[in-house]
Amino acid sequence: MKPGHGAVVGAVAALALVAGCSSPSGGSSSSEGGRNGSATASPVDVGAPLPDAVQSRGRLAVGVKCDYPPFGYIDESAKHAGFEIDIAHRMASYAFGDPDALELTCVTGSNRVSFLTSRRIDLIEATMNYTPERAETVDFSTPYFDSGVKLLVPKDSGITSFAQLAGRPVITTSGATASLWLTRCMKNVKQSLFTETSQALTALKQKRGVAFAQDDTLLLDLAAKNPGLEVVGDAKADSPWGMGVRKGDAPMLAWVNGALAHMRESDYFWKEFKKTVTDDSVRRQFAKYVPRPDTELAYPSGSTLRC
Repeated sequence: MKPGHGAVVGAVAALALVAGCSSPSGGSSSSEGGRNGSATASPVDVGAPLPDAVQSRGRLAVGVKCDYPPFGYIDESAKHAGFEIDIAHRMASYAFGDPDALELTCVTGSNRVSFLTSRRIDLIEATMNYTPERAETVDFSTPYFDSGVKLLVPKDSGITSFAQLAGRPVITTSGATASLWLTRCMKNVKQSLFTETSQALTALKQKRGVAFAQDDTLLLDLAAKNPGLEVVGDAKADSPWGMGVRKGDAPMLAWVNGALAHMRESDYFWKEFKKTVTDDSVRRQFAKYVPRPDTELAYPSGSTLRC
């Protein structure tokens, strides 16, 4: 676990509570390619050309999470919303001068790579932690957030650590980093796999498993909305998130990295968080876990699935 990552856990919880009260649009009001009618007049030069296939289509096709608040979810008005969704709109404004020149496709941990390799989407932007194993299948962009795996449990469960899971049923989602870590590091755990967060949460409430293992960012949002649940355990498989493009697609990777660098240099990631998080102490903690003009995230050099 990275030093200080525990501090960001409390920050994410505050983010989750504030996000639940945010406007339904989930959009940006920034003048630089934001949503809400503030499209740029022309595309933005990010230092690399947009691939011809995407340019000729006239829109960017992105696979996103639809059940992962506050990063990617469907809001009360049945629209895509969240931090990752705003990033996708910003990328569309860079590409075409229009933040809505965008085709968003809901993906899960188990199908997002197949959606990419089958060319249903141009890139994955779906809370995907970097692992060397995944990097054998997709090319990762530069990172744009950081997260680790924890446990969601009933408050009266008595479970406080991963060590207490041995030989017991644990709920998680197919293809998620949590499932990969449990498979490698806790072989005696009986995994109950689901494709959707809502299914996993229901299974936990029905006591079909003693814990739900998943990224701490999602679990803290669920705990904030479900008073009988809490997040426990030290973070496992701590690794930054990156966008995924098809293996060997150097032009697409160069454009995506150029777009992310432009956002970092303009402090876009931080500005978006400040629209959701108003507490100054929380903001200071989050500054360490989003790219900023003077801060870059980096992937670990070894395995992220260390036991």
